[in-house]
Amino acid sequence: MVDEDQEVEPLLNPTGREPKQGRSRASFERMLAAATDLLIERGNDDFALTDVAKRGKVSIGSIYCRFDSKDDLIQAVQRRVMERMADEEAEMIGRLTDKSTSLDVLVRNFVEELAEFLKRNAPVLRPMMLRASSDPVVRAMGRKGYDSLVEKVMSTLLSRRDEIGHELPELACEMTLRIAYSAFARYLGFGTVGDTGTKADWKNLKTEVGVMCSTYLRNGNR
Repeated sequence: MVDEDQEVEPLLNPTGREPKQGRSRASFERMLAAATDLLIERGNDDFALTDVAKRGKVSIGSIYCRFDSKDDLIQAVQRRVMERMADEEAEMIGRLTDKSTSLDVLVRNFVEELAEFLKRNAPVLRPMMLRASSDPVVRAMGRKGYDSLVEKVMSTLLSRRDEIGHELPELACEMTLRIAYSAFARYLGFGTVGDTGTKADWKNLKTEVGVMCSTYLRNGNR
């Protein structure tokens, strides 16, 4: 029996048959943009390649020249989204490193940055997370993206290791990210069709999660 991770690993970076330049490249980009817009507008993947063709002003034939199926196209969209988000994550970590003068400041800045990062990307993350339940490639790419975020955040939080009061700093930092991510993901409706709170709730949620996480890291014990 083939392990699921082994089965999907070769497909984690699908690109379609990507052209390098000229009008073919422009057409390819319109396909990706159209599919992304449809995912965001509908909140799921309930659209056909004919919808992509109409939105992107490309022919069905040109889509099939680049992608074997709608699945392939959506996987290529996710790869593009993940690349953009990785760039955003790197910028976020840079800001945290530059402006954080203590553990408390670092953690509260991190919580604020993570919240707004997820909120900006929520419109496309929601349909991708819904699709992950049935698409092992999308699921594996999402897992890989999350693991990359964990690695970056862990390194940043542990740069203040001497200020962490928890007897297991690595575990405490991992739990801090998991708790913050889960709280914001739930509010933003990841795995569902929309937001679950109000603007006032969002502001309070960010503040309270920041307080809880910084207090936990400074004073947590077992």
